[in-house]
Amino acid sequence: MFSIPIGDVRIGVGQVVAVYGNSAYYFAVFDWSASADDAVDVDAGPSSRLLFLALSMDAKLHAGHWQVVSNREVSPSIPLPAYKVAIGGPTDMFVEDYSGQRRRRATKSEAEILPFRKVVAPVRLEKALRAKHGMEPWQEAYTDLAPDAELTSARLFS
Repeated sequence: MFSIPIGDVRIGVGQVVAVYGNSAYYFAVFDWSASADDAVDVDAGPSSRLLFLALSMDAKLHAGHWQVVSNREVSPSIPLPAYKVAIGGPTDMFVEDYSGQRRRRATKSEAEILPFRKVVAPVRLEKALRAKHGMEPWQEAYTDLAPDAELTSARLFS
């Protein structure tokens, strides 16, 4: 679990919920905030609604902009995504799980609706959280950070 500054006086909370490869992480950001002077409630944060879920890098953690506050089990209800990947040519589509470890041929409808894997800068998650709290303008790109409960690895590989 880690805190995310929302401004000078508030913090939000996020969690590393999965990894991809050797250096990319799935960050979950929850609908919880508190005064920056308060300790992060490690029970309230992850039990609140999941706002954003994105594959990103650890730059904000490494630089200390996001403060690690605890270690906590990842909820099995986190909707880890699935993606489409082209292998062998632009029309040869496969479904790949969030970790990149499982893959199968995509149906035509899956190939049409699944996104390609995308890595976003951690600052985008921070800015989306700030925008959600009215601290800066909402950008359309933040909409893509919302988790999709339908297009998940669990569902497409069950």
